[in-house]
Amino acid sequence: MNQILVIDDDTFMCNLLETYLSNNGYKVDAVYSAEGAKTLLRQKKYDIAVCDFRLPDSDGLEMLKAIKSKNTETKVIIITAYADVRMAVKLMKAGAFDYVTKPLQQEELLQLVKQVSKKEPNGRSNSEEKEFIIGTSPKIKEVISLCNVVAPTKMSVLIQGETGAGKEYIARFIHQNSDRKDKPFVAVDCGAIPKDLANSELFGHLKGAFTGAINNKIGVFEQANGGTLFLDEVGNLAYDLQVKLLRAIQERVITKLGSTKSVNVDVRIIAATNDELEVDIQNNNFREDLYHRLNEFKLTLPALRERKEDIMVFANHFIQEANKDLNKAVEELDPEVIITMQNYPWHGNLRELRNVVKRSVLLSTSASISLESLPDEIKNHKKLEAGDMVNQLLGEVADEDENAPDLKNAAHKFEKEVIITTLEEVNFNKSEAARKLNIDRKTLYNKMKMLEIDYKALKRM
Repeated sequence: MNQILVIDDDTFMCNLLETYLSNNGYKVDAVYSAEGAKTLLRQKKYDIAVCDFRLPDSDGLEMLKAIKSKNTETKVIIITAYADVRMAVKLMKAGAFDYVTKPLQQEELLQLVKQVSKKEPNGRSNSEEKEFIIGTSPKIKEVISLCNVVAPTKMSVLIQGETGAGKEYIARFIHQNSDRKDKPFVAVDCGAIPKDLANSELFGHLKGAFTGAINNKIGVFEQANGGTLFLDEVGNLAYDLQVKLLRAIQERVITKLGSTKSVNVDVRIIAATNDELEVDIQNNNFREDLYHRLNEFKLTLPALRERKEDIMVFANHFIQEANKDLNKAVEELDPEVIITMQNYPWHGNLRELRNVVKRSVLLSTSASISLESLPDEIKNHKKLEAGDMVNQLLGEVADEDENAPDLKNAAHKFEKEVIITTLEEVNFNKSEAARKLNIDRKTLYNKMKMLEIDYKALKRM
C-alpha cells in the first residue's frame, strides 16, 4: 500500500484529499505547512507527495528539493493554478512527477496517484509505455526518419527539445528499433537526483559507503547492462560527476562508491536536454569532451506549437486514453475547441496537452468536449499584438514621467519585453529565440547584455 503525504495550507482541501485517498485504499498523512511536512519527512518515507505550489512558509520548488533530499524515489505531484503552468513545467524539469491544476478534481488526482503506483522505484513504468504516436507533420516525420537511420547502430544519441515534447518517447523508439530491444531500457531524470546522491544513483554503492548507505545499491548503469540508458536532462549533472560519466561511457567500466573494483558494463547511451549545452560549455558548466561523446548523433525534437498539424492527432489519442482511465465515452472536440487548441502555444508541450484533454474529458457531460471544459487561460488566450504592446509600453513610460515621455526608452523597453516573451515561448532556448526574432545568436547575446536581461534569473522564475 502506498504511503502518501498531502501538503496544502487550505485545511478544507487538505482534509478532503486525506479522506478521499484514504477511502481509496491509501495510507495518507496531511499537513498544512512546509515545516510540518519536513518534520514528517524526517520521521518516515513516502512513496508519493502531493504538494500545493504556494504555501505560506515555502513554495513548490523548495518543497520538491526537500522531499527529494530525503528520498529520491518519492514521486512529487504539484497542485497549481493553471496560470502557473509554466512554473509547473519548470518543476517537472527539476524532478516533479506531474502536476494537477485548480480547481482540483479529486478523481483526476486519484488517477494520477494510481499511475504513480504502477511505477518502478526509478519513476519509469515497469511495462511498456503507452502507444507511441508519431504525428503527421513534416518536422516529426523527419525526426522519425533519422531515428530509423541511427537506431541499428551503436552510436550515442543526443536529443534536444523542450520539456514535455516527448524526448523519452523518441529514446524508446530508438531502443525498440535497435538490436538491444530485448534488453533493458532504463531511464533516469538527471534533474531529479540531488547532487550528493547522483554518484550512487548512476554507479551504485556498497553498504557503509556513506551515512545512510545501509544496503548495497545497484546503479542505473548496471540496471541497463546490455541495453539502453536514457539520461534525461543530462545538463543538470554536476561537473565533477561528468568526469566519471565520461569514463564509464568511454571505457565501459564503472566503480561503485565504497569499492575499488571495476565493473564492466555494455550500455548504449541516449541523452536528452532542453538546454544549450554549447553555451554551458562556454560557461564551464559542461565538459566539452563529454558533449562530443554524447553527441555522436544529434536529434532536435520540435515543440508542439511548431508542428500544429500534430495537435489534433495527439488530442484525439489522449481522449481515448482518458476515456479508458476515467470510464468515459467522449468522442470528439467541438470545432471551436479545435481552433482554440491549435492557436494555443502549449509551453508544456505534449504533457500539458494530455493534462488539459484528460481534465476536459473528466468535466464533459456529453460525447463532445466543449469550450466550457477548457481552463480559462486557454479559452481566453490572446497574443498581444506588436502595436498594442508598443502602445502599452509607451503608456507605461508616460506614466513614469508625464512631462517627458522618452521614445528611446520606450523602444528599449519594448525590445526587452519582446526578447523576454520570445525566450519564455521557446522555453529559454536561445538559439530558437534568435531564429524567431530573425537575428543571429551573437546579436541576441549582445542585446540581452545591453538591455540587462538576466537569463539565469528568468529560467529560475
